[in-house]
Amino acid sequence: MAGIIDDYFINPIWDRTGYNLINTLIYAVIALAAAWLIYKALRREKIAIDEKFILSIMPYVLLGSTARVITDAVDTGVMKAFAAAGNPIASFVLNSHFYDYSYLTVTPGIYIVTGLVTLAAVFGLNRARRPDLILPLGLILWLSQLALLAPVLTYWSFAALALGLALAGTAAGYLVLKRLKASGLAGTLVIFGQALDGAATFTVIDIFGPATGMHYFEQHVLSRAIGALGNSMFSFFVIKVALSTAFVVLLSRNSEDKQETLYVALLLIIFGLAPGTRDLLRMLAGA
Repeated sequence: MAGIIDDYFINPIWDRTGYNLINTLIYAVIALAAAWLIYKALRREKIAIDEKFILSIMPYVLLGSTARVITDAVDTGVMKAFAAAGNPIASFVLNSHFYDYSYLTVTPGIYIVTGLVTLAAVFGLNRARRPDLILPLGLILWLSQLALLAPVLTYWSFAALALGLALAGTAAGYLVLKRLKASGLAGTLVIFGQALDGAATFTVIDIFGPATGMHYFEQHVLSRAIGALGNSMFSFFVIKVALSTAFVVLLSRNSEDKQETLYVALLLIIFGLAPGTRDLLRMLAGA
């Protein structure tokens, strides 16, 4: 058993080899179980799951991804190069050792930590009868991390390309939703999150990597398989947009429990926006 844990869970973290079929399945089961328990807790606390709630969670998603990229910048030497050039923020990040590569600063640890911070904010502020502070607190936490990463953000043209492609995919999906009378803020965010993941992955691997001489690979098992079908990650982007649009249409047909539907939409947003933001910011940093 110890050997299995090392081979499929521990070693992939320290060897930077990404995901395999075993840890992907286990992490998925754990994530779904946690999502179900959190949903039950939200309903028990009588926290309304509406579009306002979804918007209040977005900064926390960005928080986790941004903090993860700071670790990427430290681990790949990008932050060290900027510190050597005299940048005080880069020096502060390095000297703090808070973002050194560890179980708590890489996947899945960083997202567990971020999830706990999010839950503490949501349930704590709800108990304090100040749910209006969930969004501003999240923004403060996220912007504090973005400020630490900002000095190393360099490759803006490539990031603009990925973001433009994501917005184009979102617009295409939105037109389908509008035609089928299934449009709404949550649904649009679902498509954008998934489109950003696909667009950033495609841009990093197919365009940015070859243009800069940096080597990147897709860490997720299913995504690698999809990309291999057409020998390009553009197919991954197209499938992401198509499937997310289809899921939103299906969700819109479920009118029995609006809060449950919006919670599923929130999960779909997170599963796309979190890795998409990390890919976009990592490309920006050249990490």
